[in-house]
Amino acid sequence: MSASHAEDPVGVGIVGANPWSGTGLAAEMPGGDRFQVVGWTDEGLKTPHGQPEGIPCYPDYNMLLEDSAVELVVVEGPLERRRDLAVRALNAGRNVLLQEPFCETALDGERVMKTAFHTGLIATMQMPWRDEPDLRALQHALRQENLDQVHGLHMFWAPPADEPAPAEGLLAERAFPLLDQVNMVVRQDVGEIRTHPLRPAPEQPDTGFTLYLSLRGGGCAVVQAAGARIEEVPGWLVTTRGATIAVRDGVARVAAGEQRREYAAPGEAQDFWENLRAAVRDGTELKCHSVDIVRAMKLHEAALESAETGRAAVI
Repeated sequence: MSASHAEDPVGVGIVGANPWSGTGLAAEMPGGDRFQVVGWTDEGLKTPHGQPEGIPCYPDYNMLLEDSAVELVVVEGPLERRRDLAVRALNAGRNVLLQEPFCETALDGERVMKTAFHTGLIATMQMPWRDEPDLRALQHALRQENLDQVHGLHMFWAPPADEPAPAEGLLAERAFPLLDQVNMVVRQDVGEIRTHPLRPAPEQPDTGFTLYLSLRGGGCAVVQAAGARIEEVPGWLVTTRGATIAVRDGVARVAAGEQRREYAAPGEAQDFWENLRAAVRDGTELKCHSVDIVRAMKLHEAALESAETGRAAVI
């Protein structure tokens, strides 16, 4: 953080949520010298009680967007409205932070992404799974070993033992972050996805799945999710022309010929809010870019399509 910005919080406007409810992005957002709510709109919401004095509440979203103190709009509310709310903010010259899910469809997400690109502004959301130690250890190993393109990948994932089964199944509710993590490692374009859901009975929500991703540059990635983790199985197994990497418990073990090396996840993960503030203030590269978000959304939609049709879905 530069000295010139040390006491210059980013002005935040809220739409689609009551910022004083104690939930949602407004509750997670750090205050102090980093972010400050300067206005919000109760359009579509009941006016809450106990609103702090001195913070304007606008009955119309357009009025919020006209407030020159608003630099970043936090978009929550109904999923089907998020694309419109985000695009309007970007076209009004405001950066946007969206609640997960980013948008209702990948096409909506692409509209937000392209608008952000054309306006030179930010469109992002939190992606906390990028901070997982196994992923960071793998990325660190790939950088340190200066390895070339990943040609083969197997990812094995299981939900925490105390986590209740998702009502819609693992594929619908958990595959998106897994596919985003794969995108962070395999930068090739995916040609098609074939999904094999594991269901206890027909028409019931899946309790696991396997995804086969064919890579346009050659090779494949496999994502396997099951109800329980086997401790001996690595979370990641990655192959390149120069090495094989197995990752488990935050340590990446590299086999390159006769050589063996280990890499732990380096230090603390980059803080999302610090990165967002630096991106707004100084143009720092975003930790969670809308291009990557939309890319993972398209893969997730293709995985769902394949599960429904029983055929491979072309990206």
